[in-house]
Amino acid sequence: MKLYRIDIEIESAFATIPKGDTFFGQFCWQIVQNKGNSKLETLLKDYNQKPFAIISDLLPDNCIKKPPVADSLFGIEFNPKKRKIIKAKNIVNIQKLEENNFVYNKEFIENKIEMDKKYKTKETIVVRNSIDRITSTTNKGFDPFTNFRYDYPIKNATFYLALDASISIEDAANYLEQIGKTGLGKDATVGRGKYRIKEIKEYCFNNPNANAMITLSPSILSNQDFEEVWYNVFTRFGKHGNYLAHALVWKNPILLADSFALIKGSPKLYIGKGLGGDGTISKSMPQTVHQGYAITIPITLEFKNETVSA
Repeated sequence: MKLYRIDIEIESAFATIPKGDTFFGQFCWQIVQNKGNSKLETLLKDYNQKPFAIISDLLPDNCIKKPPVADSLFGIEFNPKKRKIIKAKNIVNIQKLEENNFVYNKEFIENKIEMDKKYKTKETIVVRNSIDRITSTTNKGFDPFTNFRYDYPIKNATFYLALDASISIEDAANYLEQIGKTGLGKDATVGRGKYRIKEIKEYCFNNPNANAMITLSPSILSNQDFEEVWYNVFTRFGKHGNYLAHALVWKNPILLADSFALIKGSPKLYIGKGLGGDGTISKSMPQTVHQGYAITIPITLEFKNETVSA
């Protein structure tokens, strides 16, 4: 597979947190819209063993959150007086990590990890009302409901895309551009989820000394012979989109390791497994799959100033 870096400009608020599995789901729908069901079925033929595409989370200013591993493993003593400061200092700039030769150790954590203040997503609850589309009124009742609105303070963002030879980068770029114009996730009809692609380029996280990885989207970590893993749990209560958005919309819940898990083990371009395709995810569309793969950043992990053997 080839890895691509896609730099975008965010043009609106989101109603759905733009994680990689959400991107992938809408990417699949866009393939159906452009090429038809048969094209997607061909691409998904061996999806559980071999992905045709993997999409990362949207990363504001090309930054990720600090992996959920205890600082004490790096020889950093806990200071209760600085507890809130330490908690807020949780943003890893990928460019700074690259400039540090992907070494993730005590010095990097203490000197290079940033405060999250300027990166914090503003979360707002928006109250709306159900409207009868025929009469353009609330009809017989007042039916308010709430949705979340997510505003990113930084408009420049990045996500990463891994593609195999079965789909061209030109086609993939076209699908992603159309998603940006239509809107990613919920409430696209009221202007949510819009972005503009600025640049797409082939990319490589070049670290020959890597002995660990950081994931860039929710993923499956079980039964993959990793030495150790540190992660937060993420439960995806998925919903169908496109023409199934108003049918049997809910999918079965899926338990995943959240984005930015830290994995000790031999580096790979991606880790994880594909899910579904056999009716386990959706009753309304049994062939539904879910992205359980994640692109990874290869890092050199040093605990207590000693390099951990891979």
